[in-house]
Amino acid sequence: MSSTPYTSPAPASFAADLRAAHSRSVTRRILAGEGAVELTAYRAGETLSSAVHGVSRSGQLVVADIPNLFHSLGGFHTADDIEVRADIVKDSADHSLALRLASVHLLGTLRWCRDTEEVAALGLQGQLSDLVHDFGPRMRVGVVSTERILLHDCSGVTAYGAAILTEAANAAPSTDALLDAVMSTASETLAGVADAVLDGGLLGWAERLDLPEATGAVTGPAHCIDVDGYCVTLARFAGDQGWVVQVPLPSPAHAPSAQGGIIAWRHLLDSLPARRISAPRP
Repeated sequence: MSSTPYTSPAPASFAADLRAAHSRSVTRRILAGEGAVELTAYRAGETLSSAVHGVSRSGQLVVADIPNLFHSLGGFHTADDIEVRADIVKDSADHSLALRLASVHLLGTLRWCRDTEEVAALGLQGQLSDLVHDFGPRMRVGVVSTERILLHDCSGVTAYGAAILTEAANAAPSTDALLDAVMSTASETLAGVADAVLDGGLLGWAERLDLPEATGAVTGPAHCIDVDGYCVTLARFAGDQGWVVQVPLPSPAHAPSAQGGIIAWRHLLDSLPARRISAPRP
């Protein structure tokens, strides 16, 4: 790889579209329950960091918490609406890296449900539905109303309206199998994919990565930091330099599926020049 300042070889419109699509995807996934949420009642000066979150079927941002003897809601324990700031952070899929993939931030109003009928009317799904089923009325469930949501990621800051919550309510197909396939790919092979994008042999998008001090202990030249149904995001390291590299998966001939994602990933690896593969593909 060149040590000169990086300029994307992909057409500007292609790179912009890829960045925008991934930013929207990661925003939807974070709102839907990925990552860790922290609520701050900024007028009361109190923070709640033990809650879980998600989006109801009707597109409402929902938070839930279980007060007990060792943890109370403090200033959050009120029947009144609470003005809050919500910060949701999502780290790299490869937990060996001390890298934050993205974060979502918003200001809004939290209103706790008053009874189980109100909770049932929300149309909970995913982990929130499971928790309410398991813990019943011990679980405090509330809705955060907001008009503006900010995503912070390697592309910068992107603002979305409340309509993104409706998008997040539609569960995306699982990418667990694809993530397993990418995570089990040799680090040298992942580096080959990233280098193909950096050198212009493969369409994609890349951005310089500001390396935290902890990165000095990273082993391996490349790591997977995120996947969605259409894109794999890698972190590439070379000496004291780093890049975030996004590469779109080849479009499957059918609707995205768990198996389709794995097939697309294998096709992408097979499309790389042999010289870039320094380790056999698992």
